Amino acid sequence: MRTKQRRGAGSPQEIKSSGREVRFSEIKNYILFASVMAGISIYSTTFMHLIEQNLDHKPTVCVWSLEIDRKHLQHVFDLFERLGFQTTDEIDSDWDVMWAHNCPFFNQTLAQIMRNLKPHQRVNKIPGNNFVTQKMAFSIVGGSFVPKSFKLPEQHEAFLEYVNKFPNKSFVEKSIFHRNVSIKALNDISKHTSEKFIQEYVANPILIGGRKFDIGVYVVITSVEPLRIYSLEGDATFRFCTEPYEPFNASILEKYVIGKDYLPAYKVREMQPYLKLSHKPKDAFDAYIRSIEKDPSAIWQQVRDAVESVYLTRLDAILPYVNKYKHKNNFFELVRFDFILDENFKVYLLEANMSPNLSSVKNSENGIRHDQTLFSTLSLVGISNFFTPLFQNENRSREMEVSKRNIMVYPEHCLKCTDCSSINCQLCEPCLTEELLNDIKATYREHKNKNRFKRLFPPKMTQEEARIGIPFRFNEKLTMQTIQIYRWFQGKCLLDDSWC
Repeated sequence: MRTKQRRGAGSPQEIKSSGREVRFSEIKNYILFASVMAGISIYSTTFMHLIEQNLDHKPTVCVWSLEIDRKHLQHVFDLFERLGFQTTDEIDSDWDVMWAHNCPFFNQTLAQIMRNLKPHQRVNKIPGNNFVTQKMAFSIVGGSFVPKSFKLPEQHEAFLEYVNKFPNKSFVEKSIFHRNVSIKALNDISKHTSEKFIQEYVANPILIGGRKFDIGVYVVITSVEPLRIYSLEGDATFRFCTEPYEPFNASILEKYVIGKDYLPAYKVREMQPYLKLSHKPKDAFDAYIRSIEKDPSAIWQQVRDAVESVYLTRLDAILPYVNKYKHKNNFFELVRFDFILDENFKVYLLEANMSPNLSSVKNSENGIRHDQTLFSTLSLVGISNFFTPLFQNENRSREMEVSKRNIMVYPEHCLKCTDCSSINCQLCEPCLTEELLNDIKATYREHKNKNRFKRLFPPKMTQEEARIGIPFRFNEKLTMQTIQIYRWFQGKCLLDDSWC
């Protein structure tokens, strides 16, 4: 078991430095001597107490999973080790980060811990996000990019009505769990099960190398209120069926169901030339799409629109769960959205995975992608911090990252602002609430630390679009806090187009 116990503050642990053993008392004396020589009065009781408490402190990550075998989390362990974290599986210990493979809010003990988190603690799951990641809930709510779905037996009549209207459509029966997908004849569909649902089958998928495939896009939700979403646009997963699609036979699942033993992209002839030159699978896919005289950027725009649509249509359901917790900024989540394309290059969103596969046990080629995805995620949310643990939560260090001087927008408007009820005035220094100030600072840090992620929501814009204001399509869909952050991004965009 990968557990390292935290040593008590002030323990006589010896620290190796420059090849010799140095005791803590010697380090205190050295700091005192150095401060006197430099003419700096830092040897205060408070300062030295901080040193005693933190010199030997390493941040702690608690990795929690219901599965005993944790090989699937090896990349998580490896990254945190390289970031200087010690690991524990004691959920009630004083950890700094919890990486939960399963949903912690459904565990009685963990749910209580989640309600009493300290402001600095971070958890990689968002309360209420199961409205997106739970397969039946996700599909039934639907949306313009989600194939039509029905929950049985509750929607059996609506399902029959839809079948009568579109008699040539096929349907798959899906489990609320991860597998067991198959095309079913109408007479074989059971209406008396609570663990399965029916979804329209996309019968004309685009094929590469004669095989059906799906596209997995990694997305991080850093906040629900206000809503902030980022996508790993420079990379994606491509999984191919192990059997050619034609001649089609619904009884051969390997032709149209992408299972655990999928065919990786590097084994597909059309992708191989690019991958052999160390290009990423997304680059290989884009090159292939261009080779058939299509525009890959139109596909990726649909992907961004689909993810945006999912959260805007489910925001009202998620927010009550987030608002139950004292510190809403404790939570973030890495999700993988799975898409397929039809032969007309229309994008369909099939599901969102709460804990996407980050294991390279079966396909070692995936290892570097998992490492980079995890590292970029922890960078985005500020866990892979540049400061040593002693200073990470110090006010001065936080101000070094971002202070009020970095976040002010709309200077001409703020100069004559007199009404704090105005949305733009709320972003001016005299009207800034502490809550909004903290949200803006968190947003600023994400922008600076986003690494390989790109902002998905609020969406990218031009300076002309920033001048116009928030697009009409978002009317009545955004909360006031999300509107404030959206307007702040527009204000930053007008000052510096790198924020657009």
